[in-house]
Amino acid sequence: MMLTLENLINEYAALETEIRKIMTHLFSGTCGLCTACCCRADICEEAVESAFLARLLKKQGLGEKDMDDRFGWLDLSGCSLDYGRPPVCYAYYCDELLARLPDDTHRYSAGVLGKLILHIGQQALGNRHLVEIMDPDDLEKINYDRVFQRLEEAQAAFEVIKAYLASGMLNKADREVLAVITTEEP
Repeated sequence: MMLTLENLINEYAALETEIRKIMTHLFSGTCGLCTACCCRADICEEAVESAFLARLLKKQGLGEKDMDDRFGWLDLSGCSLDYGRPPVCYAYYCDELLARLPDDTHRYSAGVLGKLILHIGQQALGNRHLVEIMDPDDLEKINYDRVFQRLEEAQAAFEVIKAYLASGMLNKADREVLAVITTEEP
């Protein structure tokens, strides 16, 4: 596969869509129109301010005009975006969400699931995360080798998490795949 921005956008969107489906399955009963902590319009604004996330919104036919001033992208079932959410939307778990999970292994796997999007964009351009790039011209300057490597790591971890959620089993090799996501570079 060619390491291009368009390929990155397509691969990223596909993975984020799959992550969203699992998150929705796990937590939709809690997250719909919850504005207690994290789901606020000011956080949603990152999706239109970030050059990369704005490209993902455009791919869906969305833009700033489509975001609600009060609730951002939030609706009765949670976030209405298929992809293009700020990474914090996946990485943050309130106590109520964590309490829905049956044990520490489920909480660990959900924690890794929440870090996959964050992992992909780390150090995409120098020390900047992919979503911290505000100038669209800078998207052509990102370290494609690094971002695609991290995308592949996230995809591998996602497959492990899916298998774990289906089987309830997480072996040593699976944990090593997941550890790549939780062990960040300095």
